[in-house]
Amino acid sequence: MKKWISYKAGSSIGGLGSENGTILYDEEFDGGCRITMEKCPRYYAITCGVYGSMVHTVFRGADDAKDTYDAMKLELGKFMTSATNENEEAEFYEYFCDKYV
Repeated sequence: MKKWISYKAGSSIGGLGSENGTILYDEEFDGGCRITMEKCPRYYAITCGVYGSMVHTVFRGADDAKDTYDAMKLELGKFMTSATNENEEAEFYEYFCDKYV
């Protein structure tokens, strides 16, 4: 069964993220994609990627960072379990990056 698990058994939590913040959440979906949320001095950064295809980062305030993380994670999980062709994948990436700005 495909599912989200802690990236590297949670060893990255508390470490430095790609935006130089402290990693709060870091999860991987079946070895195919990853999403990370980190606390930076003035904002939260949420970075996600579908391995070999797409990387995207959004910045949020404390009031909506976790909700955005959860929503992005949900959509990525649905995408990862759907059968798509190359055009549908490209459409999803464009939609996703436009939605989460």
